[in-house]
Amino acid sequence: MNEQADFIRGTVTGAAAVAVAGAVALVFLLGWRAGAAFAVGALVSLGNFRLIARAVGGGLGGPVAGVFWKGSLFRLALAGAVLVFALLALKGSWLALAGGLLVTQFAMIVLWLVQLQRAGGSAPDETAAPRNPEAR
Repeated sequence: MNEQADFIRGTVTGAAAVAVAGAVALVFLLGWRAGAAFAVGALVSLGNFRLIARAVGGGLGGPVAGVFWKGSLFRLALAGAVLVFALLALKGSWLALAGGLLVTQFAMIVLWLVQLQRAGGSAPDETAAPRNPEAR
């Protein structure tokens, strides 16, 4: 495995653990609807991150750029549909849903900072295997 894949996997795993803990806590504190809404928000956030990481990891040059933007619009529409459905099905737990989205994003940012600090302040090394050998 390369550093970038480890970085992404560690981020997703850590943020998922925070999301599960938050959902379980909300189930006990506010009931199953709030816990489910938080979990849906967290899943949308994690899924969106995975899709973005995969799209960016594939490169953005040439004809891939058009596919990337179409995929981004589709991902945005899909995430919006899931969030609206969750709000309607869970009857208004919008604060918990937004909390799931925001707490997961915050957890990922904290995990990135921790991982960067452990790596000595440098981002994952992409210079070891350039995507386009002619770029050098």
